[in-house]
Amino acid sequence: MKKALNNGREEHRIRLLSTRFNEKYGIARPELFWLFFFGSLLGVLMEGIYCKFVHGAWETHVVSIWGPFCILYGIGAVAFYVGNVVWEDKKKWQKFLLFGFLGSGLEVICGAILEFGLGMYAWDYSEQFMNFRGYVSLSMTAAWGAIGLLFSFAIPRIDATYELMQTHAWHMAYVILAIFLTIDLAFTGLCLVRWAGRKYDIPAANRIEQFIDERYDDDFMQNRFIEWHPIEWKR
Repeated sequence: MKKALNNGREEHRIRLLSTRFNEKYGIARPELFWLFFFGSLLGVLMEGIYCKFVHGAWETHVVSIWGPFCILYGIGAVAFYVGNVVWEDKKKWQKFLLFGFLGSGLEVICGAILEFGLGMYAWDYSEQFMNFRGYVSLSMTAAWGAIGLLFSFAIPRIDATYELMQTHAWHMAYVILAIFLTIDLAFTGLCLVRWAGRKYDIPAANRIEQFIDERYDDDFMQNRFIEWHPIEWKR
């Protein structure tokens, strides 16, 4: 009886992983994309509303040339969803710690890429208690942990919504938007590299970089990425 029960639990776990993780484990690629897409949009919207009410001004960390997308929020949505699936059997305090480290890890990686890859920073927790290089702090780690736990309550609604999206129209939207976002983020990367290059007096090396320098100059980039600054300002 006990063996049969354990087998049943194991089958349930395998079935759960086979329907919710990435292709290797089962989550469909479109589901991960929609989590990333809507996470990127909603994160920007929620951050803007929060800053409007708390600081009196709209403020967001948009990370795209075209469209109001922030990939950190998109990656976070995917990570929290997958984490809630993989850590489903963990206790709440364990989930809190795991999500805290997960969110902090994302901020550290993104902060390091900005600092060492582009010589810039987009947020700074240097004045907060127990921070690491201004990338993350103890309070933000706790916030990420709480957000991860709250996200678990949205899983059933997310799954139900995704079931309703199993139509040809949504599949076409997935294909079109996936292509658009790939181009958008790739071109954004080129523009960011040139923006950083101009700050260090690195001339354009080809026609594409010349076009970027003319069309997406420093004024445009600073207005677009309002919270991004040279790393020297942080010191």
